[in-house]
Amino acid sequence: MKRLDLFLLILCFEIHGSIKAGTSLSDTNAVIIDSMKIFSPAGSQGKNNELNTTWYQMVTEIPGDEYLFFRNSFQLSQIPTYTGLTVLTGFLMKVDLSGWKVDRQLYVESNTYKTASNLAVDMGDGRFHFLLSGLFAAYGLICDDPIALRTASDVAESVLSTGLLVQALKRVTGRESPAYASNSRWQWQFFPSIEEYQKNQPKYYSFPSGHFAAATTVLTVIANNYPEITWIRPAGYPVLGLLGMGLVSKGMHWYSDLPLGYFIGYSMGNIVAPGLKMHDENISNLSSLSVGPNISSKRIGLQAAYSF
Repeated sequence: MKRLDLFLLILCFEIHGSIKAGTSLSDTNAVIIDSMKIFSPAGSQGKNNELNTTWYQMVTEIPGDEYLFFRNSFQLSQIPTYTGLTVLTGFLMKVDLSGWKVDRQLYVESNTYKTASNLAVDMGDGRFHFLLSGLFAAYGLICDDPIALRTASDVAESVLSTGLLVQALKRVTGRESPAYASNSRWQWQFFPSIEEYQKNQPKYYSFPSGHFAAATTVLTVIANNYPEITWIRPAGYPVLGLLGMGLVSKGMHWYSDLPLGYFIGYSMGNIVAPGLKMHDENISNLSSLSVGPNISSKRIGLQAAYSF
């Protein structure tokens, strides 16, 4: 079944839960891996899911990651995904200015919100992600854990691959960030010169959000590599939400910069780490929570499925 696993930021939503019992371990693992793909199964392609890891593959596999991203993207089956992405981004553009003013006022007036926002934004920074990669690598080397080593490599690779794509788009769109906007949310300066971009990056780097893309791809990689740890996504997505609010309140991004950042990060994470083969055959109580849109003629919302 084709699925549109896009993180919808909407004002009102309806959650429907379903419990699937009596599945075998292999069937449950297949459900987990399928629920993490943003592209339809027939149209997507990622790397192999073996545990063999070399120290240099985090760099040498980047060209292949970019190729797979564009190959997966230019398919007719992705039209619903891009339609939803465009509609959501367009809707958020309508409320960008008011949303930024509200969040900025809260950021200035509340020390608690300011501290939480700053912490979340720091967790979206590349330095934090490479530190996280280093911690996985250290654990993998000390404990002889191939999964941790693979995760360390995947985190670094996904951040680098995502960063290249995001930087290219920023230098094409040239959108001003809220803190440096000379007019309004509609101020775009397409294809700024390299010299001008480097001289005053905040005037051109708003779209899409690199912090949001990087944080999303790291969360996706870790969750895919450890499918039996079912709390990773429920704990990670609220942090992503706070990161988005923090980026807006600090004047670094508009809300409409976030959907494309999420799409790029989630897609690249699934390409770099499409899901490891089950690494503990003795796991008998594997459960998962997957969330996806519920779109019909009468409603638009989110649908949650819990499998055990």
